[in-house]
Amino acid sequence: MNDSSPSLPTTFKDKKGRTIKLRPYQERDFPKLKHMYDQFEPKGLEEGLPPIEDHVRDRWLRSLTQSFFNIVAERRGSIVGHAALDLRDPERCPEYLIFIKQGYRNAGIGTAMSEIMREIGKSAGCRKIWLTVRSANTRAIRVFEKVQFRLKGRIDIQREMELIIEPKSHGSKTKGRRTKRSR
Repeated sequence: MNDSSPSLPTTFKDKKGRTIKLRPYQERDFPKLKHMYDQFEPKGLEEGLPPIEDHVRDRWLRSLTQSFFNIVAERRGSIVGHAALDLRDPERCPEYLIFIKQGYRNAGIGTAMSEIMREIGKSAGCRKIWLTVRSANTRAIRVFEKVQFRLKGRIDIQREMELIIEPKSHGSKTKGRRTKRSR
């Protein structure tokens, strides 16, 4: 993804050659999204998410889709990935979460969704985004590191990661001069 605002919907081929469409969540997607989470395994592993009990999962998902900015990854009419960013107060450090259905992990979908959400957060004026991830979930940690999230805090069962977002430059005074960028 480039530095300009992401344009959704977008379609790409994942690492396995499957056509994946990334687009904003719409209310009519709820039954398909719920189906993805009903089939999702393992449930409850990442800080109790997605919730194991059906009625709790339904309430959690309704709250998430009504409160956060959500995008979905779609393959042949089925939702195979979901990402959400809490943009209710972008001045604060919003929470980010993402789930990819089994059989679609390790194919570049999570990276593509995370890059888009980073750009959406940047466009909304967020300076920092955070998430938590299970320390043993090294695959997810690698995905988050690809899009510039960094581990933070002490080592524990769950780790917090944060992404510092550089503000958009609006014709700064350093035009024509080189500036030092941190990694």
